[in-house]
Amino acid sequence: MTDPDFGLPRSVHAPAIESHRLIGDGRSAALVLPDASIDWWCAPDVDSPPLLWWLLDPTGGIARWRNGRMVGRDDRPAGPTAKTVVVVDGNHLECWDGLIPGADGSGSCLVRLVRCADRAVTVVHELRVGGFDTPRAVWEGTRAPVGDASVHVTGGTSRSHGRSLHTEITTVPGEWVGLAVCVDDRLPRPLSELGVLLAEAEADLEALLAAARLPRHHPERARDALIVLDTCTFAATGAVIAAPTTSLPEVVGGTAQWDYRYTWLRDASLAVSVASLLGQRHTAQRYLAFVNDMTKGRLAPSGPMTDVRGETVPREREVEAAGWAGSKPVRVGNAARDQVQYDALGLLVQSISVYLQTGGSLDRGTWELVRTIADSLADDTHTELDTNGIWELRETLPLVDADIGRWLALDVALWVARLRHPLTRRRHWKAARDAARDRVLGAIRDDGGLPQAYERSSGSDASALMIPVFALLGRKDPRAHRLVDAVRHDLGAGPFLYRFPPQAGDGREGAFLPVSWWAVTALAVLGRYDEAKQLADAMCARLPRLLAEEVDPESGHSLGNTPLVWSHMEAARAMYVLDAARIRARWGPVGLTLWRLVRYAQLRWFTGQSPHDETPPEGRRS
Repeated sequence: MTDPDFGLPRSVHAPAIESHRLIGDGRSAALVLPDASIDWWCAPDVDSPPLLWWLLDPTGGIARWRNGRMVGRDDRPAGPTAKTVVVVDGNHLECWDGLIPGADGSGSCLVRLVRCADRAVTVVHELRVGGFDTPRAVWEGTRAPVGDASVHVTGGTSRSHGRSLHTEITTVPGEWVGLAVCVDDRLPRPLSELGVLLAEAEADLEALLAAARLPRHHPERARDALIVLDTCTFAATGAVIAAPTTSLPEVVGGTAQWDYRYTWLRDASLAVSVASLLGQRHTAQRYLAFVNDMTKGRLAPSGPMTDVRGETVPREREVEAAGWAGSKPVRVGNAARDQVQYDALGLLVQSISVYLQTGGSLDRGTWELVRTIADSLADDTHTELDTNGIWELRETLPLVDADIGRWLALDVALWVARLRHPLTRRRHWKAARDAARDRVLGAIRDDGGLPQAYERSSGSDASALMIPVFALLGRKDPRAHRLVDAVRHDLGAGPFLYRFPPQAGDGREGAFLPVSWWAVTALAVLGRYDEAKQLADAMCARLPRLLAEEVDPESGHSLGNTPLVWSHMEAARAMYVLDAARIRARWGPVGLTLWRLVRYAQLRWFTGQSPHDETPPEGRRS
């Protein structure tokens, strides 16, 4: 249950973050432990108060088969369902868990099915709900109110034991039987037919994956990215959440616990990019539509995030809970809602260029978004503004990565305008882009290091890797190579990277997975294919299939909210870029151009041709 590698007493409650699998139904999400216990479930919506939250507190809500231990499980990290084999009192049971929408679509149902191949076995399911920012549930038969929600259990024979509901299930040899826990809705079909719904949900996911064009390098990482992306998407709006959890710590025993159950411009943008690169253009269109709705009516995106409905994120506040490994405070809401992140705007406009280069069309709303962002960033007032940056610092600083984001957004906007709207006035965009580029390059030290903020002359920040990743410096520029080497030297820990220099002693945060994948991408785009491949292989060998925000580089255990969509998106993009680097290493620039053109044509044919599409350039930003 707890991990001695963090130096914690075994009595400290710290369920292994990396051992979980994720299930979701497009509205809510749950985490499943290896023994088929479910220790996290927010319902009816992904940002509702969690009904099951044993992950953060040993007294929290949990759903489990009593006396069960794992024998085996499927290797899929996420999806609508999860299958596990457990032993209960000497009997091997198959467990099939899944989430499905309620009959009226206003709630969510957790389905828990079991079967024994050759005998009838009676097992007991224990359910404890509520207590996280709401009163603990008091069962009235098989129903219990939890805050504004109502929980109802169907199936088996139930009786309450204090705050717990115990349900006896007797298996029928070879058949699936079980129970369903519904929140604010009723079952869409009789209990005996729920296995059909779970099978249909699995088939839908497999159809989505079958249409993908996966890279040759570690295709399982790109496949996992698409599964996690699909499972972390709020179906009603197309919003993608950063992670389905809150308050899993970045620093064990520290105070860096945040609520990630919202949608960031950064993550929505990466969803557009990765879905486009992997041949899921219609999926990318959906995410882009949400981004357009998310930014509608603003002069430029004034905040980096919204909730899954496109509305304002709740104000940050603390909730009384033990916390994972005693890490407090436990928080809901997020104060980053009011921050300024120019680097996120760069990623947003860059994602639109990837979408266009893989066959997408530029509608009026998307062009207006690009133009508005470019006009805003070309305003001189933005060059003097301190920001919070992609790391969401609690203090504002004159961050270098803000100028990287300005440069990226303006450079891509110029490319889009040149191809699609050549009569657009854009001289002021070019001047602002060049000024931002000059400021960034002027801050690079002779040894290749780049400080986090202009007022600082020392220290490193992994956001500097955006310079080679997005080609602010070209692949032949020695400054780009020195920069990558300096970041890896200053921030490396095995195959991983910290975001910024770790603090000595206790309280050190883990290595940050998205920037660790950036290192792979940077090496690949600079033509250092063998190094990039070796680094990717080393990371894949040490990481679980479900990627959290961070990893402890010494023990290999996960830290931070999980799964982090950003970690999976960067993994998938790194594998795509590795494919391109392999082609270039073997066949040269001409071979790479031909590969891009053939792939572009295949994507257009495969996903349906869009009007007004042009052949993309050599494609430094795909």
